Amino acid sequence: MLTWLEINQKNLQHNLQQFKNIAASSAIWPVVKSNSYGHGLAEIVSLLDKDPNVVGLAVVNLAEALAVKNLSSKPIMVLSYFEQDEEKLKNLSLNISLPVYTLAQAEYLDDLAKSCAKKFTVNIKIDTGTGRLGFALSEAESVIKQILAKENLQVNSIFSHFAESEAENTDFTKQQLADFQTLTAKFPQIKKHMACSAATVNQAESRADLIRLGLSLYGLWPSEATKYQGYLAKLCLKPILAWKTKIIQVKKILAGQTIGYNRTYTCSEDCQLAVLPVGYNEGYPRSLSNKSFVLLQGKKYSVRGNICMNLMMVELPLGLDVKEGEVVTLLGQDGDSEISAEELATMSGTINYEIVTRINANLPRIII
Repeated sequence: MLTWLEINQKNLQHNLQQFKNIAASSAIWPVVKSNSYGHGLAEIVSLLDKDPNVVGLAVVNLAEALAVKNLSSKPIMVLSYFEQDEEKLKNLSLNISLPVYTLAQAEYLDDLAKSCAKKFTVNIKIDTGTGRLGFALSEAESVIKQILAKENLQVNSIFSHFAESEAENTDFTKQQLADFQTLTAKFPQIKKHMACSAATVNQAESRADLIRLGLSLYGLWPSEATKYQGYLAKLCLKPILAWKTKIIQVKKILAGQTIGYNRTYTCSEDCQLAVLPVGYNEGYPRSLSNKSFVLLQGKKYSVRGNICMNLMMVELPLGLDVKEGEVVTLLGQDGDSEISAEELATMSGTINYEIVTRINANLPRIII
């Protein structure tokens, strides 16, 4: 095995407990969409399924829900969309709840349920200002009443999403929450939820019946503003992922020689070059070419030349005793040195979400 990810189960349990400490009255529903934010669906769900702090699991679509169903006995909530695949839907259990954000969807599910003598569990999605999926606030009260009247639908919850709960300015977030609370107060018998990771930290009043833990579950902060609020709340998160690989060749490079496609780096002095079997196919952004660094023997060394599809090169000093097969850390800790997803995101002009979710799903994930 040349390249792999390590998933730290103690850190995952630690993060869950941190949120249980600050939101004791809210049920915790981890979000495991997009291959558990790149951390590995099967591995993460296997750990969450055993955790007493976890009430249910949230996914993005029906395909993910069916995959999780085979891995866990906990309730599953689809947050975004589902295909109208009658064969799959007919066999769906009440343990999997579907989102509805148009009356046509509700009517379709009601008719299908009636035709096969069953019920579907649904969550009514409201757009309070994010401008994505959901019923408009102006129609929400009316459509909720219509959906509640459908005999073959079982309403599990009413929910919404914040647009910028990770931002320092909370004015719009507070307005969204106020609008949502005004609406849901008319339906006290139905569970409600709106809090993502950032809102759980920044807006205590948003926690409601359940909290949807996404990025923070994996030990990453949605923003610096959220991290600061977490600090004030004495919330300590620990990243659960480390990304490692092994050197496949070490060679000497002379001063003046160039490295990689398009010859984007010229060596200023004689050095060693370590070649790693990782590139943008494995999820390491090409935009990090000549910008990032890796960890070897507890120290930082620079990436040189353009990152290739399956390879990348690292400059090492001539005097370093290094061999093929030695472990290199791409993301995570080695001794006292660390490379964080935030650092890689800043260097590549993106966000930490993208750094982890784009790691190739085919790479082995090992629980440690």
